[in-house]
Amino acid sequence: MKPLPKLTTNELVRDALLASILFVSQVSLAWISNVELVSLLLILYTLVFKKHVWLILYVFIVLEGLVYGFGLWWFSYLYVWPILPAAVFLFIRVTPPKPFVISILSGIFGMLFGLFCALSYLVLAGPGAAFVWWTAGIPFDIVHGIGNFVLSLILFSPLYRLLTALNRI
Repeated sequence: MKPLPKLTTNELVRDALLASILFVSQVSLAWISNVELVSLLLILYTLVFKKHVWLILYVFIVLEGLVYGFGLWWFSYLYVWPILPAAVFLFIRVTPPKPFVISILSGIFGMLFGLFCALSYLVLAGPGAAFVWWTAGIPFDIVHGIGNFVLSLILFSPLYRLLTALNRI
């Protein structure tokens, strides 16, 4: 097994700052159900900071658990949120990508978020429980998808320029 690459102090501080921005953005928009910047920021972090996204993401997930508790929802975050950076690594090949393409990806992820989370209910409680849990959340997933699409369409380009400039420092 290959050892993990060593992080420079600058990279460690930058990654910690980016993880805290994920968390603060999530908390600050929590009053609007299923509207969040985390999806867009994860896409941006994946495009700009490449493999550093994994450390940033898992620090964010641990922060979520420490603040809100380590319930079943938290365990689903361990596998659901990584789907988005993985999709970016697999499907986005053009740099910089078109904002509309990013918005579509972000919107689809938002629409499927509840379905992905329902997989843990499938394992623990069976297909009926997973189906009921997922279908009850469809209205929230629709809002999540639309919110992700709109926020990505508006904010992707300026945030991409900002983060690429930060990455050069």
